[in-house]
Formats: sequence, structure tokens, C-alpha cells
Amino acid sequence: MTEVDVEQIYKAYEEINNASDNTPEIKRSYEILIAGAHGSSNCKRLAAQFIPRFFGKFPEYYETALDALFDLCEDTDINVRLTVIKYMPNVVKEFDKFAVRIADALVQLLENETVQEIAAVKKALEQVLRLDPETIPAIFNQSLKGSPEVRQRTINFLSNDLNRIKMELSQRNSDWESKFSDEVKKALHDANATDYEMFIKMLLSLKMYEKKENLKALSESMVDAIAKENEQLDPSNESSFQKFMLCGKTLIQFFEKGISTTPILAFLVKKMLPQNIYCNLQAKQQKSVLRYLVEFIIRSPNETTLKEAAPLIKDIFVKEVPEPPSDNNEEDPKLDLNKVENIVYAIYTIASKVPAITEGQEMNSRLRHLYTFAMKCQTRVKLGLKDLQKTQNKDQQTIEKIKKAENVQTVTQNIFTMTKELMKPAVARHFTKVVISWRTSPQTTTSPPTLTSSTTGVKRPNTEGSTSNPNKKQKSAQTNTTSQASQIRQKITAPKVTKSVRTGQANKRTGEANKRTGGSGGNRNNGVRLAKIARNKNNEKNLYVPPPRRGT
Repeated sequence: MTEVDVEQIYKAYEEINNASDNTPEIKRSYEILIAGAHGSSNCKRLAAQFIPRFFGKFPEYYETALDALFDLCEDTDINVRLTVIKYMPNVVKEFDKFAVRIADALVQLLENETVQEIAAVKKALEQVLRLDPETIPAIFNQSLKGSPEVRQRTINFLSNDLNRIKMELSQRNSDWESKFSDEVKKALHDANATDYEMFIKMLLSLKMYEKKENLKALSESMVDAIAKENEQLDPSNESSFQKFMLCGKTLIQFFEKGISTTPILAFLVKKMLPQNIYCNLQAKQQKSVLRYLVEFIIRSPNETTLKEAAPLIKDIFVKEVPEPPSDNNEEDPKLDLNKVENIVYAIYTIASKVPAITEGQEMNSRLRHLYTFAMKCQTRVKLGLKDLQKTQNKDQQTIEKIKKAENVQTVTQNIFTMTKELMKPAVARHFTKVVISWRTSPQTTTSPPTLTSSTTGVKRPNTEGSTSNPNKKQKSAQTNTTSQASQIRQKITAPKVTKSVRTGQANKRTGEANKRTGGSGGNRNNGVRLAKIARNKNNEKNLYVPPPRRGT
């Protein structure tokens, strides 16, 4: 057809708009609109508006009309491109069969550089999704096979712009969230670390994952995405390691809701703990792996997985902790205490279910060596910490040293406690609660399962009645202790004055405290060993009275 002008396009528009039937004359009018896509700039802008508006009335021109619109998308005039982008969703409104093709074309237009076009495309994509939520697979497919710019901008659209209409799309189509989730899970497999993180955020923003059963399926999909079958992990591939870190960090939130740790622990055991992989990791990466190992095994995973992990963790322990010197050399071994604490904690936890993890001469000698080393460290750190705390004017550097010393004190105390128990025969072990140094929050305190007397052969301590029914000797000791404390207090405060009401109250509190503890100063609470320090501090605070002023 020959080139048309603006007046012809307006006339053709009026004829089609007022017509009731598709007569041959009306069809020729639609041909004029299509021809306008190859006219002047103004004709092209009018064609971009009018072709989509009447698209559904002329089935025989579907392909021709779409080709004309796609030509306009490639026009050199930005105003023409902006116009056709704005009105292309009307094609879907007229005939939703072409929704996928329109969405596909719009995603490709994200490659354009101008900010106005990118914003227009995103708005058009929102309109297409509102008209037909089923187009979400087309958006994903095109983004995955497109250029890096298209991929990144599409992921940006899906993670940010789509949030505005998620609720609306879910209301229109009850299966929309499920289909969207399926597409994101597919994209996880080929995602780099940055995209992987964004995809995870997209998934967790869906309401369907408020249900525990859906979270379980999601955790398995996340692990599958990083665990490629028959493919060994490359320690030098930073992206693969980052994906594992992101996966582990996300799944820890799921574990708090009761989701099993078995899939991710199995991945860690097979892909991270073997010597040829672990030894080639950077020191920082090794620490991260060991920390996640602790996070995963303390949540009672599958016993079969623990048995698979036991020999690998044992090998790591033998590598990290040197054998004691044969010439009685007292030189301390060079250890990364934080790494060793995590390794020993893992062994301590697994030993409750797999006692054989500590068997062997190389384990026994190293445990004894580590036990002795931890005991020496505690003594030195305690003295150093005492000197630091005596400093009158503590500057920032001193405060940092105190914090560091306190952390070392906690680490060495944990190592000492655990190695002491692990050196015992399996039937004589009593696994007490140990809080690993970097888990400071009380809510995250965990402990390995305590073995029962039927499995260990050790009689449980009798906690019933031991603190509530003191014998005659204990009652006598309480009375003597109370009277002595009262006499001492009276002597300090007012030697010539009789016992005051305040002193009587203090003595009464002391007596009640002794009754609660059975008068024996016991340090057990329901079978769990507790430190005496907390109780003594309270008593010291209650009994302390300032000395009398001079001249009184």
C-alpha cells in the first residue's frame, strides 16, 4: 500500500469506530492504520495507538498487525517507541491469546538504555500481568535467555515492581503464587550469588510460604539448586560458595519453625567436609563451614547423616589439633581457637549418638593435649583479664582487649568442658548444656540430647527432694550460719546496739535461701550443673553494709 498521511489515518479510525460490521471497506480502513506504521513520525504514533485498539475485530490481520507493532518498537524515534510500548497491552485486552508474545517483546525492550523506556516497559508489563497472570513463565524464559542487561532488569522488575500487584494477581488467580514460585525455583539453578539472593527474597515474600509444609518443599528446592548431581564443588568458585552461605543463612530461619536440617547437612557433608575440598578452602571459608556445621547438627538431624559426617569431622579434628610432642616439650600448640571450638562442639554433639567418633589413639592423645592446653589458657587469660579490669581509666583499646580476653575465656572454658567429657568412656559420659561462644542470645542456646541411664549405664542424679527436705544436720547448719551472719553484721554496723529490723530481714532472707538449697550450698538445678557465682553474688549484695564513717 502507498504511504498514508495523518488525515487518512484519522478518517480510517472514524470509519472503524462507527462501523457495526466488518465490511470490505472497514477492512481496508484497518489496512490504512497498519500502513501508518511505515509513514511519518506522526503517522507512526497514531498507528501505535489505533492498531491495538481495534486488534480483536480483525482476526485475519493478527500477524500483520503484530509485525507492524514490533516494527514500531524498533523505530529510531524515542517518542514512537514510548507510544507503542504504552498501547501494546491493549492487544492483550482485545485478545489474550497473544499475551505471551506481547510480554516476550516487552521484556526484550528492557535492553534499551533510556530511563523513560525502561519505566514505560515495566508499567506495560504490569498491565499485561493484570490482564493475564499466566504470562509470568514467558517473562522468566525471555529473561534467562536474554542479555545480561535484560536479565538483571527483569529480575529487578520481578523483585521490586511486581510487589505492588502481587496481592491483586493472587486474588484474580489462586494458582498464581504457585506458578510464580515454580518459575523462580527453576531460575535458582543457573543464578549467580546476587541473583540467588534476590530470588530467595522473592520466594519468601509469597504468602504460601507462611505454611510449614510449603517451607519444607522450598528448603529442598534451595538445596537442590546448589547441589548439582555428580559435580564436585570447586573451592576456587567464589559464587558457588556464596550461594551455599546464602542458602544456609536462609534455612536457619526455617529450622526455628521445625523444618529438618537433613538436606542441607547432607550437602555440607558430601560437598564441603571431604579433605580434598575442605583443605583447599580459604581460612575464612573454613570458619564459615564449621559454624554452619554446628548450626545444622544441633537441631537433631537424621542419624544416618550424622554417621556419615562423623569420620569427616574426625579427620578435620586430627588435622587442626596437633599431636602432643613426644619429648615432653611444654610449648603450646598454635591453634585457631574459634575453629577448634566449633570442631569440638560438633564432635561433642555427635558423640551422644555416635560414640565411636572419639575412638582411636590419635583422638585420645589429642583430646588430652587439648584439655591440658585449655586449662593452661584459662589460667593465663584469667590473670590477664584481672590486670586489665584493674585499669582505672579504660580507653577504647583497653575495652577491646577486655572483650577479646572475655571471648577467649569463654572459648577455652567450652573446649575444657567438652574435652573433659569426651575423654571419659562412652558409658560414663554426661552431656551437659554448652553454649558455644558466638551464640550469645539466650533464645538460641542449644545442647546435645542428654543420654538416658538405659543407654549410658550411668544413674541419673536424684533431684527430687534433695533441695526441699534437709536433714537434721543441715537444719542445724542453717541455724548456725544464720546466727553467725547476724552477729557479724551487728558487730560491723553498731556494736552496742541490739539487732535491728533490717538485720533480721537479711537473716530471714539468708535462712530462706539456705532452705531452698537444702543448706548444703548445692549447685544443681534439675540435674543441670550450675555455677555458684550467681548465687554468691546475690548473697554478697544482700549482706554488704558500708563501714562506719570516721569519728562516729
